[in-house]
Amino acid sequence: MAIRSAGSTFSDLRSAGNERHLIAARLAAGLPLLLIGLVHVFDSAAPMRPLVEAADLPAASVLSPAAVAVEIIAGTLLVFGLYARLGALLALPTMAVAAYAHIAIDTWPNSGGEPPILLPILVFACAAYVLLRGAGAWSIDTRLSRENR
Repeated sequence: MAIRSAGSTFSDLRSAGNERHLIAARLAAGLPLLLIGLVHVFDSAAPMRPLVEAADLPAASVLSPAAVAVEIIAGTLLVFGLYARLGALLALPTMAVAAYAHIAIDTWPNSGGEPPILLPILVFACAAYVLLRGAGAWSIDTRLSRENR
């Protein structure tokens, strides 16, 4: 069994594969993350902190901005296919907590009401697929790996 160095493990986060269909999984995971994160930043009617508090999660003052930052970062990485596996790795716990919030929250504090529970499940599934398969042919990771050959 070969021992891998930390550098090779980090480069594995950028391994892309050459399947073109992975763009669909990346976009299905990345766009909702990015857009929801931006809504939490720019729409005063949809702050994250009341959701974290309603789900009875600890350290709402720290967890709320961290969750929004992770949504935006993971979404951006997935959409562009730049370190897509890292974006997927960030998305998985975020969507697991979002699914938990759907179960834990009785009355949604934001004016928009309860979002569909299928959204975090879909994003989780697509992010898991990207984590396993890579960014795919149409990604920045693939382009950079071709230039480095």
